[in-house]
Amino acid sequence: MVGEVHVERVIGKKVRDADGDVVGRLGELVVEDLGGEVVLTEIHIGPSAMLERVGVFVTQLPYFTLIPFPRWRYRVGWQDVDWSDPDHPRLRVRKADLERTNIERSS
Repeated sequence: MVGEVHVERVIGKKVRDADGDVVGRLGELVVEDLGGEVVLTEIHIGPSAMLERVGVFVTQLPYFTLIPFPRWRYRVGWQDVDWSDPDHPRLRVRKADLERTNIERSS
């Protein structure tokens, strides 16, 4: 088990599922402060996850509203990710078993 993974090494990496199929690029890591210890709780994969890094507010700017950004992502619990090779993150589940989360467009 990996105890520490550097964020800058994994953000933007392709993530594969248990069958070896590409799920998407890792866009966001969600962490929580649990009693003074920062703990990874889930990862976000896919087009909207990448937008989280830039800030969803960018998509609300006048010119950006004309661009049809994909508005979905996968949310995956930390326990479903194999970090033994941080350069090649792999899910312990199949892509077909993941639930796609739609992101609503703000007006």
